Amino acid sequence: MITTLTQPLRELLKTKEVDATNAVWRLHSRATVFTLAFFTILLSARSYFGEPIDCIASIASDYRKSMHNFCWVLGTFISRDPKFTFASWDVIEIGAQMGHIPQHERLYQKYYQWVPFVLAIQAFLFSFPKHLWRFFEGERLQTLCKDLTSILPPAEWTAQRRADTFAFLAKESPGKIRRYALMFVFCEALNLVVVIVNIGLVNFIFGDFWHSYQPAMQALFSMDMNAWTQYNSLVFPKLAKCDFHYIGPSGSKQNMDALCLLPQNILNEKIFAFLWVWFIALGAASGLQVLFRIFQMCSSGLRFQLLHKEVAPISYQRLKRVSREATFGHWFLLYQMARNVNRTVMKDLIRDLSKLGHEGQSLSRLTLEELQKQQHLSLANGLNRANDDDDDEQDVDPEDDEVTV
Repeated sequence: MITTLTQPLRELLKTKEVDATNAVWRLHSRATVFTLAFFTILLSARSYFGEPIDCIASIASDYRKSMHNFCWVLGTFISRDPKFTFASWDVIEIGAQMGHIPQHERLYQKYYQWVPFVLAIQAFLFSFPKHLWRFFEGERLQTLCKDLTSILPPAEWTAQRRADTFAFLAKESPGKIRRYALMFVFCEALNLVVVIVNIGLVNFIFGDFWHSYQPAMQALFSMDMNAWTQYNSLVFPKLAKCDFHYIGPSGSKQNMDALCLLPQNILNEKIFAFLWVWFIALGAASGLQVLFRIFQMCSSGLRFQLLHKEVAPISYQRLKRVSREATFGHWFLLYQMARNVNRTVMKDLIRDLSKLGHEGQSLSRLTLEELQKQQHLSLANGLNRANDDDDDEQDVDPEDDEVTV
């Protein structure tokens, strides 16, 4: 049954032929969404883990189901005092002391029935930037890279395909390409915002969770299971109290003090221990990714090195010329293509674009008819590749040894 339920989730982890995101983004939109959705299903699978609450009280069986529902809906409670023990139970420290607990000392577990919904909301929030980017991106990269991702030089890379791709890169409006790149950067920043929002959401639901759960996590890291049980029970108690009120046979109000088992907290404590670490690590990775993207936007030298890593070996002069002439938007689109397509394809595109840059023209203001005509003619005669390979073997111009930053 679990395998059937998680089949759609496992589709999230399949590797895409053309990836328009990056590794950190995949941690958000795939790994985190899959994990949260799986946790939601796990907590909802009562057939495997039983009822989420089971209360013990000296009450007639006719009222027992009502008492369970009452305690489940209105919430159980424990004492706020961390140094409590159950006087008649010598095996566990549970946060529920014998006798009456005054109202001001009660710590209610009102979050208990909301946990699956909170996890589902978090999964949606983490998937939102991906869907926003997919809507704006409009499968541009998928169209440009389709059937060109194989290791061997693809047969689909024909003279016409090469000319059409080159024309798109050169003729596309610079404003559109700039918005394309900036939207990607915005969605990366949105990923960081989503992590911060989710940290705040958990903190709100569980009442200062990141601070109050820190002693339990420190005990877990140090493998002190006794301390882990004690501190963890303050946030996720396994036993709690509940005051149940009903009308007796004579019409008077009856107050029943019940002791409730909360088996779902056995899973909750482990789920949120993992999320405590995961959200912090994910937030740090997302922050570093945003800073790295800002450095890319500010440094042409860094952009050159990143693109060179993806398309090397290639003529240093050609690639540097393209990097100098390209705006951040043009560079970003080339870099996204270089991460996905065969290197032979990218070398051909870099050669074509370098010829334009060599004439001192911007990639966004070009007249391409003559160059395309020459390109078709040379490709038809089988001369273009040979001439380009000869050019790559030429010595590098000494004046081009440095990259302007």
